[in-house]
Amino acid sequence: MRAFARAPAILLALALAAPAAEQAAIPAAAAVSAAESPAAPPAPAAAPYKLQAGPFAVEVAREFVLRDANRGKDLPVTATFPKDGGPHPVVIFSHGAGGSGDAYMPLVRHWAGHGYVCLAPTHADSLSLREKTEEASGGMAAIVSRALRDHNGWVNRARDVSFLIDSLAEIQEKVPALKGRIDAKRLGVGGHSYGAMTTQLAAGAAIDLPGGEKGKSLADPRPLAFLLLSGQGTAQMGLTERSWDAVKRPMMVMTGTRDRGARGQDWQWRLEPYKFAPPPDKYSVLIDGANHMSFLGRLAEGDGGTGGTQDAAGRGALVRALLAGVLDDGTDQKAVFDAVKTSTLAFWDAYLKDDQNARACLKSDALPAWSKGAVRMERK
Repeated sequence: MRAFARAPAILLALALAAPAAEQAAIPAAAAVSAAESPAAPPAPAAAPYKLQAGPFAVEVAREFVLRDANRGKDLPVTATFPKDGGPHPVVIFSHGAGGSGDAYMPLVRHWAGHGYVCLAPTHADSLSLREKTEEASGGMAAIVSRALRDHNGWVNRARDVSFLIDSLAEIQEKVPALKGRIDAKRLGVGGHSYGAMTTQLAAGAAIDLPGGEKGKSLADPRPLAFLLLSGQGTAQMGLTERSWDAVKRPMMVMTGTRDRGARGQDWQWRLEPYKFAPPPDKYSVLIDGANHMSFLGRLAEGDGGTGGTQDAAGRGALVRALLAGVLDDGTDQKAVFDAVKTSTLAFWDAYLKDDQNARACLKSDALPAWSKGAVRMERK
């Protein structure tokens, strides 16, 4: 593979606004050396699939609250959606450890502009929620450590997703602008980092609970497709080589060559969900130079399209020194995020809109060719 063209190292400063994630627990020494990347090629040409902003104006409804009476909890949700048209397919997107529902605006805005209602819950591990209840002691390191071993958290996040699906009618009452714009039969689930674990569980990945049930499934049968950004492989959070045997629905698994796991695992580990899941309709995307924060869009787009609103992960400078060795390598993060936007949108269009052009794109070498080898795709 060849690296994307390099960009100025000022991107490091943007890390201070990046959402919290597993990467915050990684020693800087665990980062891949920049010397491992070959010389950069010329900047890539036009993207193969819908890289530009979509035809729909986008509206955001921030952190309205749904009450789950069965579990006795409130679930804040941020909705990003087209102002017009519909009914539109729904994508539920789950944030990383300690993050929040408005942490991925550059990505979900892109999807919304192309005709998707994006619903992003703020899970109970969010630092913003924990700060309100004085449960934020230990900062990001404590949150990540807890996420790795707290199986109740794994289960409750998956139940948050199912509860959101159950609540689609109520959401349209709480957000009148969504009335009649939701297609409840065309559902996708995606997530980043800890959110990718949540996505795997919704897809049917079975886990062994510490000291308890083996092969537990939290699958929800309603979503049609699943997107894993910086997901988890075996020997962590109860996952084994057999965990993905029942993941029969379409799934895209994406990572980068500089995307380390919380225990120092490399990108091959992050692609294990693709490796062990059965065909058909499985895709892996590996982006040269992409790090754990590359998939959010903040490194490429400054404040991330949030209008300056700082989410929970921005407060407290959670990723200062620990990510310095990853973010200052000069990789062109805009080109990386362009690859994320075009490939993920092609996936959603293929399986939530049955778009034949999108399917053809996924089954072609258009993205690797556009990136001049900086993106590697496999399919089965």
